[in-house]
Amino acid sequence: MARATGVSYALSLVVCSLAPSLGADTIHVTPSDSYDAIEGAQAGDEVVIAPGTYAFRVYLEAQGTASDPIVIRAEDPNDPPIWDLSGDLVDNAPGSYTAGDRGRGCWQFRGASNIELSGIVITGCHNAAGSSAGIRYYGGSTGIVVRDVLFVDNDNGLTGGTEDSEITVEYCEFDGNGNLQASAATHNIYIYAGTFTLRYSYVHDPIHAQNFHIRARESLIENNWFARAKSYAGDLMTSDDYSGSGELTQTMNFRGNVVIQGAQDNGSQIIAVYNDEAPPGALTLNVNASYNTFIGTGTRAGFVHLSNADLTAMSAVVSNNILFGTTRPVYSEEDSAQISGTNNWLMTGADENGLTGSIFDDDPGFADPDANDFTLADGSSAIGAAEPPASGAPDHEYYRDESVICLQRVRASAHDLGAFESTTTGDGTGPDGAPIPATGGSSGTGGTPSGGNTSTGGGNTAGRTGSGGTPSGGTTSGGGRSGGGRTSAGGRSGGGDTSAGGEPSGGSDEQGGAGPSSGGSDEQGGVGPTADGGRTSSSGGSDGQPAAGAGPTGGTGGRAATATGGTSNAGSAGADVATAGSFDLHSIVPVSDDDDEGGCGCRLGGSQRSATAALLWAALALVGARQRAVRGKRDTRSAN
Repeated sequence: MARATGVSYALSLVVCSLAPSLGADTIHVTPSDSYDAIEGAQAGDEVVIAPGTYAFRVYLEAQGTASDPIVIRAEDPNDPPIWDLSGDLVDNAPGSYTAGDRGRGCWQFRGASNIELSGIVITGCHNAAGSSAGIRYYGGSTGIVVRDVLFVDNDNGLTGGTEDSEITVEYCEFDGNGNLQASAATHNIYIYAGTFTLRYSYVHDPIHAQNFHIRARESLIENNWFARAKSYAGDLMTSDDYSGSGELTQTMNFRGNVVIQGAQDNGSQIIAVYNDEAPPGALTLNVNASYNTFIGTGTRAGFVHLSNADLTAMSAVVSNNILFGTTRPVYSEEDSAQISGTNNWLMTGADENGLTGSIFDDDPGFADPDANDFTLADGSSAIGAAEPPASGAPDHEYYRDESVICLQRVRASAHDLGAFESTTTGDGTGPDGAPIPATGGSSGTGGTPSGGNTSTGGGNTAGRTGSGGTPSGGTTSGGGRSGGGRTSAGGRSGGGDTSAGGEPSGGSDEQGGAGPSSGGSDEQGGVGPTADGGRTSSSGGSDGQPAAGAGPTGGTGGRAATATGGTSNAGSAGADVATAGSFDLHSIVPVSDDDDEGGCGCRLGGSQRSATAALLWAALALVGARQRAVRGKRDTRSAN
C-alpha cells in the first residue's frame, strides 16, 4: 500500500513535525487477505479487521511509537473477527514466520513496540507439545496493549515476557485455556518475566492448572474476576530471565480482585510464592495484596502461601481484604518470612498469623452471594472498616460479576474492605470508555451444561453455553446486546472425572524443553511448596511416561526425595490429596524451568482427569468452544 509523502524534503519535515500521523494508513483486512496485510503496518497505521474467520498466524516485529502506535482493531466489536486455528496444529497454519518456535503462538510479538490489539477472538491454538498460545510476546516487546480479546480453548491463553518486555492486558476474557495432554502444565495466563499489568478482565475455568502463573519482575493485577482454577489460582515464581548470578527482587501488587476458589485440585493455597530457580540468598519475592474479595470453600486454603522452606527472602503485606471461606489467610513455612497487614475481614477463629486489626465475623454481609453479587449490603461489618494506605488505594472496581463481564467503573472511595465500595453507583464502562447500561432487553436463559454451573444473562441474551449446553430462547433475546452489558451465561461442562494427566512428551527446541519431559540434565525436578513443615515429591518416570503410584502423602517434617527427569506422578484414585490434620498437602510440585519460554515448571501430582473423560472433554470443548467463541462474543457481549 502506497504511503503519503511530502512534495519536498523540507515540506516533509514540517508536516512530520506538526502532525506525525498524517502519513499513516488505514489498512482494511478481510478473511480473503493474508497475514501480510497486518504485518506490514507501520507507526501510526490503523489496521481494521472485518468480521469473519481467520486461520493464519500473525508475526509482528513492527515499531510503533508512544505518540503514533500501531492500532489493530475489529471493524465491528459486536461482530468480532475470529482467529480459529483448530483445524490443525498452529505450526502448520499459514504465516510468514517459519522458525522452529512458530507454533508457540497464533499471534506473536517479537521485539515489537507500541502496538494496540483489540476486539478479536482467538481459539483453537495447539501444538504437539501443548505449549502454544493465543498470543505470545517476547524479545523485548514493549508498549503492547491487548484489549477486549477473548482467549478460549488454547493450550495457553497468553504467554510471554522477557526481562525487558512490557504489556498491559485489559477488558479481556480467558476461558477454558489449557491442555491436559501437554508436556508441562498449561494456564490461562503464563508470564515469564518483565513487567505485566492485568485489569478489568474475567479469567476463569482453566482446563489444566492456574488462572495466572507469573514470573514477572513487576506485576500489577487489579480489578479482575478470577474463578475456579484447576490447580490453584496463581503464583509468583522466579523470573525465567534470571541469569543465576546477582540479586533479583520481584513484586506482585494484587489489588481489588475477586477470587472464587471452587473445587481446585490443590486445596491448600490460592496464591503461591515460590523460588524454583535462584539461589535462596539472591532472590526476594514480595506480594502486596489489598482490597480483594476472596470466596473460599471453607477449608484452610492460604490466600497467600509463602513457600520459603529454602529461606528465600519473602514478604506478604495483606490489608483491607475480605477473606471469606478460609481459616488460614496467610502463612509461611519458615519464620524468616515477613508477614504484615491490617484491617482484614476474617472468619471467626481464623489465624491472624502476623496480621493486625482484623475484623472477625461469621458473615461478611454480601448483597446476594448466591447470585455472585459480592457487593456489600447495609449492615456489613466490612463497610467503613478499611484503613486506606497513603498511596495505592483502588480508584476503580470490576463491574460486575460472571454474567456482566469485563467492565469497570470508578470506585467511590476506599473506605470499605474488599473489591467493592458500598457507595459506588453507575454503569460499567467498556474498553472504549463509554458507559454500558446493565439493564434492558429480555433475558435469555443460559445453557445447561453437564455437571457445570449455570447463570442467566441478566437483561441480555442467552449467553455462553457450556460444552454440551443447549441455550433456550435462541441466541438473542429482546434488546440483545444493547441492554445488559457484556454478558456470559451458562456454565462450564464436562463433568468432574479425573485422569492420569495424559502422557507428557519430551521437550523440543520449539517448546523450550522445560517442565516434565523425557529427562536429561536440563530436566532435574525440583521440590515444591510444602505443608506443615514437610516437602513431598514423587520419583519421576522415564521416557516421558508418567510414574505410577499414589499422590503426595501426609506427615509433618521430613523431606522426600526430589524427582529427577521423568514426568508427572499420576496418583491413584482416592489417594490424590493427602492431609496433615485438616490441611491439604500440595498436589502441584514445581520443578525447574530452564528455558525462559518453556513449561510452567509445575509437575502434576495427585488427581487428574481420567483418560476417557479427557478425550470426551476434548471432543466437547472443540465443539463447545467454537459455539462459545462466536455466540459469547457476537451475541452476548454488549456494544463497546
